[in-house]
Parts: sequence; structure tokens; C-alpha cells
Amino acid sequence: MKIINIVGSLGIGGVQIYLWHLSKFDNKNGINRELLTLYNNNGLLQKRFWDNGVKINYCPVIPIDQGWRPYSLWKKIRKFGSLIFPFKLFLELKRISPDIIIIDEPVKLITQLWVARLLNIPVIWVIHAERSLIRGKNIFKWSYKFFLKDNLRIISDSKYVLKKNIGYLKNDKSINFDKIPIVHATSDLTKFLSINIQYSAKTDSFKNPYIQFGTIGRLNWAKGFDRLIYALSKLKNRVPNFHLKIAGDGPYKNILENMIDENKLRPNIKILGELDYNEIPKFLGGLNIYVQPSVSEGSPITLKEAMASGLPILASDAGGIPEIIENNVTGLIFKKNNIEDLEKGLLNILNLDDKQRKEIGCMAREKAKKMFDIEKTSKNLLSIYNTTIEKR
Repeated sequence: MKIINIVGSLGIGGVQIYLWHLSKFDNKNGINRELLTLYNNNGLLQKRFWDNGVKINYCPVIPIDQGWRPYSLWKKIRKFGSLIFPFKLFLELKRISPDIIIIDEPVKLITQLWVARLLNIPVIWVIHAERSLIRGKNIFKWSYKFFLKDNLRIISDSKYVLKKNIGYLKNDKSINFDKIPIVHATSDLTKFLSINIQYSAKTDSFKNPYIQFGTIGRLNWAKGFDRLIYALSKLKNRVPNFHLKIAGDGPYKNILENMIDENKLRPNIKILGELDYNEIPKFLGGLNIYVQPSVSEGSPITLKEAMASGLPILASDAGGIPEIIENNVTGLIFKKNNIEDLEKGLLNILNLDDKQRKEIGCMAREKAKKMFDIEKTSKNLLSIYNTTIEKR
């Protein structure tokens, strides 16, 4: 079976990590997988995909900015280049000739769906984020009803994400919500399941006890790191001995660094930048508590890795997180975008004793082991792929 996943890039992101780990089981499942990137054809995961036998293809939505002069003319050429994207995509997918096209990147979603339909190739749209379908909802509704219904299958990361994107179609008889599979994106949790977490406070070189918080994610508005820094600044006088490590990079880096300086939190908070994926288990193993302060979210893989590590978790109720974390059982939940509730959550998890933190961490680990096994996920998806081809 030849399938192709359409993705944005080969950088370290939730979707890319998910597909990389899935591709480890391709030979076993009889799958020949290729990727088609829409932004660039290189990234930190490029070699890892190659090592798993995954071929990389490239079809840019807009030509890469080479900085050529005169720049005004080059800008117009690049804009024109985006207009011919549908034709380039058509020719590229026709050349590759897969049995199934899987859309993991929502940019130009309607275009991707129409091109797949024109090629008469079954397509699966995997909804990873709550803002995957923002514009063109009426066009999607019309397209699905009259053009795509027999050619398109939908999978979602969570029930929340599904409802957020196409909930407006729930009363439409042309689509059956109850039959749309929920498949949580995950990774190979083996290394995380073997981590031994230290639930009690750590000590620095001066033998002062402190709690080590940690979080992982792209430094953008959706992850809510600015709210976490602000909440900690308000708690600093009450809880002076804490450290926070943020692993990630992105457009909000300077904003966050400025917040740290303005609130005089430089001794307490450090932004590490983007970590190599192999460094993540060590990073999680050095924490006492994991925090996921997201404002907008799908079904975050880093949260499942923190669960598998046995960490007590404080997370917002953004996106599909409440489908992963059970409040006061496998973690503590606070209201997203609510600084006051985040402060209360931080105090609540800090006030837990070592035994309580361990109980929550162990429950989280057991849930991760049971629900987010990557090999079981790969078999589940294989069944969906086979059914998709048989239906066609």
C-alpha cells in the first residue's frame, strides 16, 4: 500500500513526530510511505524519516523567498507562484500515484481536497488542530455534499477538535459524526516509561530546595507561556523557590525573554531553545512537575510523553486536553486563558506532598501506557487505510 502524507515541513512538531514514529512500523504493516512538504523539504527530522525508508517530496505553496532584486518584482513573482500551486500539486501527486492521500497540513485544504478528487485518489483528512478549517466552511460543506463525500474520510485527534472544525455540519445528513474515528496522535513512549521521576524538591549547589517545573512547545501565542510567566511572577513572593525550564523556539521568544527580565525572574526561568528529540526524555526526567498552559491546542504529544514519564501535570482545559487528563486523577486542570485559575492550579500542585504527586504521576503513566501505544495506533490506522481502499 502506497500512501503519502502532506505536511508543512520536516521540523520538530507534533504532527512530524507522530508520523516519524508511525513510519517505524511501515514495513511490518506493508506500507510504502512518502511525505510531501509544502514549505520546505529539509528540517531536523529529515534524516530520521530517511532512516525509516520514507521518501521526501516537495511542492511549495509559494516559492521560497530568495531575496532577489528588484524585490518588488520578486514579491509579485512569488505571489503569482502561489496561484499555480494547484497545478503543481496535481502534477506532483499524479507522478507519485499513491493509493491514499493523507492531509496532515490544513493550508490550502480545499485545494488539496479538490486535487485529490480530480485525480480520483481516496483522501483522508486528519484534523490535528482546532483552527484547521477557519475559512471556506460553506465551500467545504458544498464540496463534501456534492463532490467529496465518496472520496473523503475524516480522522480527528480529539472530539473537541472535530467539533471545533466541522461541528456546524452535525445536523447535515450527508455526514455521520458517530462514525468519524478519534485517533490520538502519539509517539513511541518506551524511553519515557522507564524514567524515574524525583517527586520531592531538588537542591541547588547551596543546598536550597526548589521545585523544577518544565514545559515543551513552540514559542507562540497558542502555548500560553506568557500567561505562565505572568502567573509565576505574581506567585514569586509567596513561592520564591521554583525553577521553570521552557524547551522550544519560535516567534514569541523575544517577548518571553523580555517578560522574564521585566518581572526579575531571570534566576527562576530559563528558555532552552529547541531540543533534539533524543534530549526530551532527559529533560522530562529532570523535572518535578510538568505544566501545559496552552490557550489553543489539539491533542499534544508532549503531554502524553510527560504522562508516560510519570510526572504530575498541571494543564489547561484547551482543546482535547480534558480528553487526555482526568482532573485530580491523572493531573490537575485549570481554565485556559485564566491567570487567576492558573495561579490556583500552581499553588494546588505545589501544596501536594510527595506521595500525592507520585500517585498522580503513576496514574498518568498507566493511562499513557494503555491509551497511547504507538504500535496499536499504527494497526488501528492500517485498518482505516484498508477500509478506505476497499470502500473505493
